[in-house]
Amino acid sequence: MYEVTTQIAYFPTAGPDITTAPPFAYDMRDPASRGESESEIKSTQIHNGRDIQTSLASTGFVLLDEPSGVIDFLDHERVVDKYYAECKSLAQELTGASTVFTYDHLVREPGRQIAGGGTDGSVHVTGEEQGGGYIGFAHMDYTDNTGWKDYLAVHAQEVPSASRVVCLNFWRGISRVVDDHPLAVCDARTIRATDLFETKIFGYGPPSYSWHDVGIETYSVKHSASHKWYYFPKMTPNEVLIFKTYDSEGVIGNACAHAAFTNPVADPAGPQRRSIELRVLCFID
Repeated sequence: MYEVTTQIAYFPTAGPDITTAPPFAYDMRDPASRGESESEIKSTQIHNGRDIQTSLASTGFVLLDEPSGVIDFLDHERVVDKYYAECKSLAQELTGASTVFTYDHLVREPGRQIAGGGTDGSVHVTGEEQGGGYIGFAHMDYTDNTGWKDYLAVHAQEVPSASRVVCLNFWRGISRVVDDHPLAVCDARTIRATDLFETKIFGYGPPSYSWHDVGIETYSVKHSASHKWYYFPKMTPNEVLIFKTYDSEGVIGNACAHAAFTNPVADPAGPQRRSIELRVLCFID
């Protein structure tokens, strides 16, 4: 039940991959630096994640029934004070990390995003030209080349000594229910190096976003019949989808590609999706 077939945008199949070409870089503040932007729309089967066994160690994602003490996720001071602590505590529980960091959260709405926390604790709204709205392009947040030194230095932090580094994305719907434009995640084990092309993006989000000036390495994802995509139908605010976005033991095979998609069986009278995402960086001894 709830298995759907929909369209997802991918990096062109005929394009280069990380085994054949070096990373590309562009700056969202200068649209011309991107050059010709192409994608390939593919019909994609999305399975019901509630029907399978998942874990951060296997599939790279897990859904938890984990109500938050935050009622209004647009109260950004409360989110920074309360929700950050909740997610950091849960990240330590899940990974055994001795040290965790989180600095930014994004609330996504149709056509825009609201960024909080960051380098100055202020709140900024940015549109699609700065990465806002629902992202229907298959991608991965970080790459095997992602380094954390410059990112942490923005917040006057040094990189702790650790045997392993993992980053988790805490993705929670904050509308009454997430029905249309839910998030699909790809089983990490089904991703291969030849499916990926690396791009370093500068200027994402507002200037206060921690990665804005540092630049963030991402993987664009090509379509593959081997990929296994899942979503969790009708998520409520009491549920949180946690998926791995970086692993120092190797991003490929351990971290999840993801994309929002138009749900063909969504209730047309349902609420527009609003969600919050928060990334927690975990240093494990």
